[in-house]
Amino acid sequence: MAGSTPGKNAGALALLFLVLAGFYWKLTLTRQFTWTRGPDLAEQVLPWFQQQAVEWHAGRFGLWDPYTWAGQPLIGQAQPGAAYPLNWILFRMPFGPDGRLSPIALNWYYVVIHFLAAAFAYLFCRDMGRSREASFAGGLIFALSGYLGTTDWPQMMNGAVWIPLVFLFQFRAIRGARPWASGVLSGMFLGIAYLAGHHQVPMFTTLAWGIVWAWFVFREKRSIGVAAAALAVMLCTGALQTLPAYEYGKLARRWVSAPEPVEWNQPVPYSVHAEYDLKAFSLFGLVLPEVKMHFDPFVGVVALTLALIAAAACWRDSRIRLLAFLGVGALVYALGHNSIFQGFLYAITPDLDKARTPSAIVALMQFAVAGLAAFGMDRLREGGAEAWTKRARYGLLIFAGIVLPIALYVTLTHPLPYPGDDRVILAAVIALVLASLMSRPALAPLPVILLLVFELGNCAQYSLLDLSDKNRRQWLDALHGNRDIAEFLQQQRGFARTEIAGDLFAPNWGAWNGVETNGGKAASVTVNVLDTEFFGQNGHRMWGVAYTVANKPDPNYGDDVFTGRSGLKVYHRRDTFPRAWSVHELVRVADRGENNVKIGAEFDAYRNRKATIVGTAPAIEGCDGAADKVELVEHLSDRITIRADLACTGVAVLSDVWFPGWRARVDHKLTDVLEVNGAMRGVVVLKGQHMITMRYRPVSVYLGAGLSLLGILAGVAVGVLLREHDRPGPAGS
Repeated sequence: MAGSTPGKNAGALALLFLVLAGFYWKLTLTRQFTWTRGPDLAEQVLPWFQQQAVEWHAGRFGLWDPYTWAGQPLIGQAQPGAAYPLNWILFRMPFGPDGRLSPIALNWYYVVIHFLAAAFAYLFCRDMGRSREASFAGGLIFALSGYLGTTDWPQMMNGAVWIPLVFLFQFRAIRGARPWASGVLSGMFLGIAYLAGHHQVPMFTTLAWGIVWAWFVFREKRSIGVAAAALAVMLCTGALQTLPAYEYGKLARRWVSAPEPVEWNQPVPYSVHAEYDLKAFSLFGLVLPEVKMHFDPFVGVVALTLALIAAAACWRDSRIRLLAFLGVGALVYALGHNSIFQGFLYAITPDLDKARTPSAIVALMQFAVAGLAAFGMDRLREGGAEAWTKRARYGLLIFAGIVLPIALYVTLTHPLPYPGDDRVILAAVIALVLASLMSRPALAPLPVILLLVFELGNCAQYSLLDLSDKNRRQWLDALHGNRDIAEFLQQQRGFARTEIAGDLFAPNWGAWNGVETNGGKAASVTVNVLDTEFFGQNGHRMWGVAYTVANKPDPNYGDDVFTGRSGLKVYHRRDTFPRAWSVHELVRVADRGENNVKIGAEFDAYRNRKATIVGTAPAIEGCDGAADKVELVEHLSDRITIRADLACTGVAVLSDVWFPGWRARVDHKLTDVLEVNGAMRGVVVLKGQHMITMRYRPVSVYLGAGLSLLGILAGVAVGVLLREHDRPGPAGS
């Protein structure tokens, strides 16, 4: 890094970690708070993480979710973050006393995410030639301002933390600092961002990254090879996540807040983008905490002032212009339908419609502000920008003079039971303090950093959940509750599924407790399940939903077999299909619509005689299947074993979702997995006794892993070569 040594940077990064750990004292020094607040984290993220952690502790890589929607690919859904290395570390951490993810490990995981963001932004600023103090401030701004400071979804945060490294090496390539190597590293870090699990911020980063490359190639035609190499490495590195997601996306429907879920080849309606853009009033949220809708644009008075001074006083510096264009461009895009530019890019950029929340691009804006603020701090520290400093002081005083009396009036006349206008008052006070600090000829960095931390804490800390708040804790309580019911269901034989009647508690409670359920909360589900008779009485019977948890009886639930401490009861229905059975007749149907009609007309015949199939049916024998014995003897997340004894050649049917990547063997001989009954798995089995095994071994994952390893190895090799090149030679050389 310019003007620095690795040792000094290491010391600064260690201090940065301590500052972040202290900033999040609620998580690191007490057990009274958590970041896992709200329904999405309790009902989706924690169950995803828990089931993957169980798999990692069992020595398996968690690729498949058997607990929701009759089975769905974890890695294909992307958001569970199965491909992200930082998550692997979390999943390997020791469990808590209850056999669940440790709250301590989860809290430190959250802190580490923010430390990585701060460290990478610090390194970016250092590479731009900024002082350690200014780079320190830049790291804090990026890690703790609006997007990263108030967003709780780890898959979204993890996709954003790599932004500084992406542009660090891209900017190096642009200025000619070993462009090929720098381009490769830039592409590698962008690929790692895609591994995080959420596509939105990485897609926005790719859009900005691509525009910068296009501008660079336009200026330097010879650089097209560098840009192409960066793109190739990016595609390789992210392949472990993008290839399974692409495979799954073509076979699934996604809920995007439109009237109906959309399929892969259907664009996310622009009305959804208009709903989730940055509303115009949220521009005040750049400096006023919690003035926002959707993602938070907050950077604060201190950071924005420093950034504006840098842009005004150092505009001739091409780095300043590039950061300024990046920041302003991101902010304009975030405004969505309020500006024609976002709609234009939505219309012409392939698959950009899939990033349905334009306001999320504020993460790029906040990165640009962090870089500019580091330049601004150094400029004020060095002096030479007196005219702009004077204008900035006037602006701060005017801001405080307008905001402070209004906020005081509102607070005194409309007292609120929660922190609201007091944070606006503090913003005005911070503006006054900064104006006072800027009255000196040279700006001392330490008071500014302290003021910056104070102001960022005025925004980020409020997103944490106080565990004594029963109202905000309700989703966590629902997730952790009814453990006795879960233990009862786990002890039952036959691997039957369970229904939670009326969504009494967290939809993914089953995934958290290792209980297979017939539904669940997900952003998307495979089309074959959604188009098949899955719910309703016949759907429950065919898919093996034998147990129902309910607070009152119903004739359709069956017998009362258990009462939990909460008063909820478990009912058992005895007429459901077993999880595996045999059939000796395959009925050809044109599509799943005809499948539903056929099964509905002769439902009982599909219990042990018939199954439907689309396309060519394999040859099987018709005989009395009553003598068949088919038993599901092992059901792990990615491995299933069925014992079958058939009177003649037939098909063993398993009521789990058919999906590419499931491979079957009958007595160790590879055989096809058929898609039967609309969405189930079937395997042809000859007469006699056989063992059937199914394993989830998707080509998309293996190919993606190989490409990701190739991309990362290319980046590591380049990094090693760079270090060797930068190593000083012998004295006098």
